[in-house]
Amino acid sequence: MNVGGVTAAASQAATGTTTTVPNKGLGKDDFLKLLAAQLENQDPLSPMSNTDFIAQMAQFSALEQMNNLNDSFNRVQQELQAALALQAVSLIGKEVTATVNEQTLQGTVEKVNLAGDGAVLTVNGQQVPLSAVTEVGPAAPTSPATPTGPGAAPTQP
Repeated sequence: MNVGGVTAAASQAATGTTTTVPNKGLGKDDFLKLLAAQLENQDPLSPMSNTDFIAQMAQFSALEQMNNLNDSFNRVQQELQAALALQAVSLIGKEVTATVNEQTLQGTVEKVNLAGDGAVLTVNGQQVPLSAVTEVGPAAPTSPATPTGPGAAPTQP
């Protein structure tokens, strides 16, 4: 049986337009309904053979396992994206070396943009994808701030 998109005939007659419902494929609930209808309406004098019934149940089991596997892959992908985001954020303030367009760039990570296809670091004002980072070092040492104000000790030359 060939099943394509479904059109709303009543809607077409009333408004002159056609609505097409996209064919999203059959899910496990649809499969069970079809199997139940098939068993309900089979000819009692020549019922479905055991091998046909077992084959259909095996198909249903395979469909269920593929759906479970797809859900698992989606969860793993979300966890991986979260881990990459944490890794990128942990680089703020660190010295990095990256290769962008066959050129080496060194500098301190100023900020991280997590929107879009992946983490993008801002290094010395330039956008660097996280995947381009080849080396990470500790934060650059900062010079100590000179105290100022009324209680500050005078500096000696």
